[in-house]
Amino acid sequence: MDHYFDTNKNMRDSITKMALGRDFEHILPPGAIRAAVFMPLVEADGKLSLLFEVRSKLIGQAGEVCFPGGRIEEGETPLDAAVREAMEELELERKNIEVTAPMFRLTGPAGADIFAYLGFLNNYKGTYSKDETEYVFTLTIEELLDIEPITSGATFVQTPGEDFPYDLIPNGRNYHWANIKREYYFYKTKYGIIWGMTGQLLYHLLGFLKNAGEHA
Repeated sequence: MDHYFDTNKNMRDSITKMALGRDFEHILPPGAIRAAVFMPLVEADGKLSLLFEVRSKLIGQAGEVCFPGGRIEEGETPLDAAVREAMEELELERKNIEVTAPMFRLTGPAGADIFAYLGFLNNYKGTYSKDETEYVFTLTIEELLDIEPITSGATFVQTPGEDFPYDLIPNGRNYHWANIKREYYFYKTKYGIIWGMTGQLLYHLLGFLKNAGEHA
């Protein structure tokens, strides 16, 4: 059977032109989403704090502590999504959100591709959407740095489906699968436990902020 690649002598030039300026394409697992998070800093009484949300009882993962964030919609950039989610969940206008920098990109436990941004909330008055958020709270950077997180690991094991074609791979059912290890950080606060993806982001963000403070 003839293929286009076999017959089109200009294919090399075509591939080169189409690939010009291309960046890496992140191939997600089936069903995984792309999401963005905004890690909000607020200034009050001369102190710098991080703002957290407690998820509403009406939505998934109710009662858990998180940063504003959510799914990246069609046509949005990760930054667009992070800002939009912060505006919606904290009932803010765009002018109240000052984006400082992209900070982290991580893979969630369900395979989600997550982009996290750091920034400031200006003239924030404690507002939030009751549809998604039970309440918000802040903790100063000093308070957070004083907390020694409990650290624990987990291993995600790959389990092939019943129809997996073992006969097509070396060693068949005895194939040695590489499992995925993940580190969890648990921060005990007066508002509850910060853990999961939020704990992971917080752990690395505090490392960055501590380093920034030492060089201020």
